[in-house]
Amino acid sequence: MRCKVLLLALTVVVACGAGPFRGGFIGRPAAPAAAPVPVASQTAVVAQPRQTEVAQILFKGADGMNINWDTIVIGGFDSEPLVSPGLQNFATARSYRLKLSNIPNRPNLTLYPTLTINAVTPRTKAYLDHNAIPVKFTDADFDQIQSGNFVTKVIFLPSPKFQNLALVGGVDTIVNTQLPAGTDPIAEAQNRGAILAVVQIGNKDLSLQGSTFNPSTLSAIPSQQIPISGVNAAPFGTPAAGPVPAKLPTVPVPEQPKMLIEPASPNPSTGVPSVENWSGSNFN
Repeated sequence: MRCKVLLLALTVVVACGAGPFRGGFIGRPAAPAAAPVPVASQTAVVAQPRQTEVAQILFKGADGMNINWDTIVIGGFDSEPLVSPGLQNFATARSYRLKLSNIPNRPNLTLYPTLTINAVTPRTKAYLDHNAIPVKFTDADFDQIQSGNFVTKVIFLPSPKFQNLALVGGVDTIVNTQLPAGTDPIAEAQNRGAILAVVQIGNKDLSLQGSTFNPSTLSAIPSQQIPISGVNAAPFGTPAAGPVPAKLPTVPVPEQPKMLIEPASPNPSTGVPSVENWSGSNFN
């Protein structure tokens, strides 16, 4: 009787799928194995084009003056006129030709300055992210231009050792007409900090026909010209056409001693240096 009870209990346990037989062929069927989770495919990294940095320019001075620039046609100055003082965004690392008109107290004066904005550098990024570059036109600038002088204004962010109490955290401006003769204002600003922008103004009137170079308008070279060697005449030293004269005796020239140090030839001036060189080598 006792064996029958134990056999019956074992049968019940196996039928319920408990104990060591759980998940086997007897009792409840085994759960299906979980499907493997597919590994996410690696997405190819596509290089994003570098965004163009933008600087904000604050035009100051000569209140009421109109400022235009090109938007569609080069040389058309077809933008909406900006009245000074005013703000305008410009892309960095580029040069823009502006048109200044309606200058107060100078009704017949129209100027066409060039505004060159330097590329953003680690030295200038924090400033340009929070401030506009001040570009100021003064009566002294207009007087110099009407006198026939060429004006170059360099706006730069001075290094700490060149900041005074009035310019802490601000910018400074160097004007070539305020420097000794022969001093390069761009090089001077580079030595003092990081250049933000350069403005160059002269008295050239771009509204005159032919003031901008156009190869299609070139005419034939006039016949009456001053002979210039290598330009409209044979280079200096070219033998004249005709019979070759008899060779004349020459006097031997003693050989000159060779110089130990050859003289350095001067490099031609390139005018305004490239934008990449305006960041200030000691303060990037």
